[in-house]
Amino acid sequence: MNRLGPRDILAAFLHLVFPTPCHVCRQPLALDHVSGLCGRCWGALERMPAEGCARCGWPFPGPAGTGGAERPLCQRCRETRDHFRTARAALRYRDEGIARAAILLAKHGGRLSLLRHLAGVLAEDAPRRLCLADWDGLVPVPLHWTRRWQRGFNQAEVLARAVGRRHGIPVLRRALVRMRATPPQQGDVTARRRNVGDAFVVASPARVAGRRLLLVDDVFTTGATADACARVLLRAGAADVGILTLARVE
Repeated sequence: MNRLGPRDILAAFLHLVFPTPCHVCRQPLALDHVSGLCGRCWGALERMPAEGCARCGWPFPGPAGTGGAERPLCQRCRETRDHFRTARAALRYRDEGIARAAILLAKHGGRLSLLRHLAGVLAEDAPRRLCLADWDGLVPVPLHWTRRWQRGFNQAEVLARAVGRRHGIPVLRRALVRMRATPPQQGDVTARRRNVGDAFVVASPARVAGRRLLLVDDVFTTGATADACARVLLRAGAADVGILTLARVE
């Protein structure tokens, strides 16, 4: 039996008097909490369903949405010419949702520990979404150096490293470079594509030539950023490009 030391006793007393609240539901966290979320909120993270659009994974409203097709596409993918072959996400990102609150807190609140726990969720979930043996490398969507310096980390790199470690896939950290600091994405898909249209370049084409690459990012919204990255990777000689994100915006 482990004996409690003075620091453990002090920590327990302070937690009793000044309990740390969960950053989502504001209920007190357990003394041995390892992130800013309580166990109830972790358990209530909204998962993406297993079935949906064959390309982007968007969940159809019901069996009628598939139209009986063997590989059904959602309206977005029927109307959009993407450069990536497939896109999948682990969590649903929606207003007032726990996943959205956790991701925003981790990314903009500097909660690297929370982000690493979310990365663990993606690493565990990824094989249910994609056949990881189909991919030769993971490519994190890059931040511009100024934004990375301000934030202290690139969330896409944290996610990619977790998936790579769990499944033995190399992470090509500097395969892509963001050449200009784009404003935050907003507006319709046309405005978003214009915003990132020439933002990315391949640093070393030899590193990506002939390889099947899985782009990793935190959130898939319209697919504009993912498609811009996929386009330059394919032009540099990549054999195939897919997308894996922690969450998908509804």
